[in-house]
Amino acid sequence: MATTSIAQMDAVVIKESGPPAESLAVRSEAVPEPGPGEAVVEVHAAAVNPLDIANIAGLLGTPLPMIPGVDFAGVVVSDGERSGQEVWGSAPQLGMTRPGTHARFVVLPETWLSRKPERLTMAEAGAVGRPYLAAWETMIEAGQLKPGETVLITGGGGAVGQAAMSIADWRGAKAIVAAAHRPDDVEHFIDTSTSDLHEAALELTDGRGVDMVLDAAGGTLFEPAVKSLRFGGRLAGLHSHERVDVDLVEIYSYERHVTGLASVFMNGAHCANIFDQLAALFDSNLLTAPALKTWPLEQVADAYQTVQDGSAGIRQVLLPVDDEA
Repeated sequence: MATTSIAQMDAVVIKESGPPAESLAVRSEAVPEPGPGEAVVEVHAAAVNPLDIANIAGLLGTPLPMIPGVDFAGVVVSDGERSGQEVWGSAPQLGMTRPGTHARFVVLPETWLSRKPERLTMAEAGAVGRPYLAAWETMIEAGQLKPGETVLITGGGGAVGQAAMSIADWRGAKAIVAAAHRPDDVEHFIDTSTSDLHEAALELTDGRGVDMVLDAAGGTLFEPAVKSLRFGGRLAGLHSHERVDVDLVEIYSYERHVTGLASVFMNGAHCANIFDQLAALFDSNLLTAPALKTWPLEQVADAYQTVQDGSAGIRQVLLPVDDEA
């Protein structure tokens, strides 16, 4: 039973598929009630992701109307062992098969909750979310990135790329960022608008090739990224909306390993376990919180439009409860 006496809440609702200004509305909705094994979280901060843009565009098959949002930072306000605890996380099912986090309150399975890092504000914790989840799953869980290895990050100027750089630095790995524009504080950089990715990667590795690629760009960069791997190297890709031609010799004859991350099918409890590990690293000042811009809930269409237009690695964070002033 929820301990809050509030019966209604402000919530973002996808009313129809389309651009942000047409698809989204802020409405008064009933505060959700938890079922067995669930908790009510008052959402203090929730980032907007490219996945949310795909959702309002109708690309994910989400039944409408639906409250969107996958990332969150907030406080448990229902009874139970976690009551009053500050929590954070991200779960792909949110906003698609169950109401999401772009609302004042959200109901979540208790196994999906992770204790928020004490060092981070609510807005910072809400901004970490999906990019760090994707970077950790591909580089650490699946890729088993080791200290001393070299990882090439395509699309490194975006939020996932920045998260990957922070994780690589903590892991003691050398990160090479490939993007059209050089992010701040990047030592090893390949300008994809003027350089051949494969040749530049070989030059930066003394002809050996990189141990791992985190391909957050896809498209025309995929094949040169594969070719940039050393013998036996591994590539993990996040997404690509383009069909590409690849010479399979570059994979088979060099024993390169290529995989992808179907993040929308990740288990919520597994995600919480990753956030537990991330929380310890943030509290130890070993990972860096992303740059962010905050928005009140009533400006949700502007926040979504900013993400759709490209926000240069700056996380757009909604504040259903504005305690960041």
